[in-house]
Amino acid sequence: MEDKKYSVGQHVFIISNNSYVMEMEIMRITGDFYTLRYVQNYGSGIRLKKYRLYSTKEEAEAVMDSERKKRDSGIGRPRHWYD
Repeated sequence: MEDKKYSVGQHVFIISNNSYVMEMEIMRITGDFYTLRYVQNYGSGIRLKKYRLYSTKEEAEAVMDSERKKRDSGIGRPRHWYD
């Protein structure tokens, strides 16, 4: 997996609530944490680690779809859930 480089002012995408992709702007980088601001609502923001950021909307949607397939396939569910 390639190490992505992000910079202040760059627009990135995150997966919110495991259900939709949001566009964010990088405001500050402190160590492993990125302070992000919502593009559509400039009054609020969030701090996340780099592994939660995606360069394109398509990349974030692909990850979200693969996680949804894993969750819906039953992988990792206890046996008694099927009985």
